[in-house]
Amino acid sequence: MKYFKILALLLVLAIIGLGANGGCGCPGPVPVSGGLGKITGYVSSSVLVTTRIPGATVIATGGGKTYTTVTDDQGNYTLIVPAGTYNVSASKETFNTDTESGVSVGADENKTVNFSLTTGSGGTTEISVSDILISTITHPSQFDIRNVRLDKDIKSSVKSLLDSYPIDIRVVGGDYKSTLILRATFAPSPPIGAQGSRIYVGTSPNGPFVLKTLGPGVITSMPESTASNSVGTLAPNTTYYIYPSLYGTWGENIPEDYMEVSTPDELVLINPDNNGVVSPGDEVTFEWTSLGEESWLYYVEVRTEEGEYIGYFGTYDTSYTITVPPEAQPGNYLWRVIGSRALGEEGPVGLSRQMNIQYTQISISYPRRLVIEAGTGE
Repeated sequence: MKYFKILALLLVLAIIGLGANGGCGCPGPVPVSGGLGKITGYVSSSVLVTTRIPGATVIATGGGKTYTTVTDDQGNYTLIVPAGTYNVSASKETFNTDTESGVSVGADENKTVNFSLTTGSGGTTEISVSDILISTITHPSQFDIRNVRLDKDIKSSVKSLLDSYPIDIRVVGGDYKSTLILRATFAPSPPIGAQGSRIYVGTSPNGPFVLKTLGPGVITSMPESTASNSVGTLAPNTTYYIYPSLYGTWGENIPEDYMEVSTPDELVLINPDNNGVVSPGDEVTFEWTSLGEESWLYYVEVRTEEGEYIGYFGTYDTSYTITVPPEAQPGNYLWRVIGSRALGEEGPVGLSRQMNIQYTQISISYPRRLVIEAGTGE
């Protein structure tokens, strides 16, 4: 009986120990003299108070210790620290570090400290932009569309898609994403000290506008110079409000107002079924979902399974019927549809002057396989 009492006591102690340490084998909470408090806030760019910077490093130093965190995807952060006084700083690559000194935090207090990061000398400069090219592209999620060309010379895009997404090819929507590509042309040249571009993206015209990408530097060529950037994490069929910026040693410039862009809907193939079988002389009707506007032009593209270009045909309808040529070689072919429309216009977008805006929307389907069998010879 005494043995069982000792065993029961040991079990109780073990359970209590698990409760204190969460069952992970790690040390339990360490009491802190004076209690704990929080430092919370957001990190923005000084160019616009409603911008937000994700991935910024926030550091609080005080009492001989350092506490570090990173802003979330909306640019917000939280630091839990012992009650005391701290120097708190925020930093992000290509921005200047901002520091708030002497931040006093009491026990159970939530102290708000927001940061506004400058660039370069923290100013603006005169920028002359002659053209802005904007493209919003909805495409299979396996593609990095920024590395894919859409002209006849491409030989690998369909094949690379199949390599990463086996022949159980999409017959419904839901596995697509959208990319924004933006390019500015300067006239006659970008300001001295230009270093790169940024894109801030919001889902409301009132913000917040979240920093989505830090672009490469300005490409200088004769007779013009350009800056390009892209965001590859957008959702199809969604309206966004963007502030593109150019930054350099002088600081950062953005337009006077946001630019409104929309991503196209998903383009999904309907007929023929994947792995459909036809013969030379057969009629084949290709059919796909509508993108909802009469101005959309659809290109049906046909390639070999190895990615070799065979041909294409265009239409403003959502179907197209062909007769398989008698000379068509038996084998496996791939077809997909690319829808596009141009929404170019001239208008002010706030970068110091009137400019030409070229706005294009593109939607790309997943491919399907079409099998051509040998003819009967009759």
